[in-house]
Amino acid sequence: MTSDTIRPRLAATLVVVRDAPGGLEVLLLRRAEKGDHNSGAWVFPGGLIDVADRRCHGVCLGLDDAQASARLGVAGGGLDQYVAAIRECFEEAGLLFAVGADGQIVDLEGERGARLSAWRGPLGSGACDLGDVCRDFDLRLAVDRLFYIGHWLTPLGRAKRFDTRFFLAVLPDGQASAHDAVETVEHVWLSPARALSAENTRRLMTPTRAMIEQIAAFADTRTLLDWARSPRQVARVLPRLATGAAGLVPVLPDHPVWAEVGRLDAQGRGDAWCEIHPGVPVRLSPGLLRLSAPGSGQHSYLVECGNQEWAVIDPGPPEEGHLDAALAAATGPIRWVCLTDGDAEQAAGAAWLQARTGAQVLIPGQGQGTAPGMVLRAWPGPTAGTMSYLLVPERMLFAGAQTVPPAWLAEHGIEWLAPRRGFLAQVLAAEET
Repeated sequence: MTSDTIRPRLAATLVVVRDAPGGLEVLLLRRAEKGDHNSGAWVFPGGLIDVADRRCHGVCLGLDDAQASARLGVAGGGLDQYVAAIRECFEEAGLLFAVGADGQIVDLEGERGARLSAWRGPLGSGACDLGDVCRDFDLRLAVDRLFYIGHWLTPLGRAKRFDTRFFLAVLPDGQASAHDAVETVEHVWLSPARALSAENTRRLMTPTRAMIEQIAAFADTRTLLDWARSPRQVARVLPRLATGAAGLVPVLPDHPVWAEVGRLDAQGRGDAWCEIHPGVPVRLSPGLLRLSAPGSGQHSYLVECGNQEWAVIDPGPPEEGHLDAALAAATGPIRWVCLTDGDAEQAAGAAWLQARTGAQVLIPGQGQGTAPGMVLRAWPGPTAGTMSYLLVPERMLFAGAQTVPPAWLAEHGIEWLAPRRGFLAQVLAAEET
């Protein structure tokens, strides 16, 4: 089964916070070593939805399945995820969000609390379900104390994929955290600032770090809960795997390379770069290459225009080796050199290439119409004294250093922008969101 066909398994995680003398703190647990990419990481308590979680609906307080599903934006089964978050937190961290017949949160201290906590192991092994424990101890799960704050999907390319909902809750009175020494082997309470600091050498998974960053703006549990209770849309986050200097890394949707990685690696192989590599041609599509100049970092684009003839857009300054690399990257003769503006360094690079290849140089303001052809079309603007080029089959625009107005992009049906520096930007997707 390939990574793009692996169906993510439903999971739930509980971000537990408390007020401490120094301010807000969050609970983190260290995962036991199991040979996967989560091993040894510091995470929130959480895990997979279990079939037994549905049998707990009758002991839930504050939300029914319809209400929980509406909050999560699912057709049904939303309450299962609230239950799973509570169950996993009890199993892994020893905290139980449940109330007794008196409506008070259960006290896990004393003899009754010890008897209740003794069920953590059987629950974790599947020997019993949380509903039975609640009925035996006359408890109801306080799902109304949980607040939905995040939704993350494991990237394509991972051997195990999870569709995880993140909930927030405040440490109950009369309870203390205790890792289970099976799934989790250590625990700690940290302020968000300390958890995110360079001095904290504990390995945080990307969603964990992002959730801590989200709550770091709040000084205490009161202001945090005010935010958590407020109506808002929780967006699903799907990172993409890419290759960087440190190896395989997850890229988030707000990263400039996110759209480009999705274009170059739709299957999640992780072989698209998340960094610019000067001097190395990057194939953006079968007939399109990007080459970054080592000194200035400016991009030159090579476009095959048919009959194995190539155009170079914005050749860049004639830095040592850069234009030679462009000549080597083209698999056929370079017939056109296309300039987007009157930059003197770009013009010098164009003159160098023209002298080496005899290519026609297209200069803004000198009357070219649709050159060099139907694959790559040129027209003035949108800025005065400039030229843009459209790679027609891919609706990709090369506009050099121009800032192109959104209305102009929409008018011309542009889907991708290829900038002079940086990564490809997906235009229509950004407009739609």
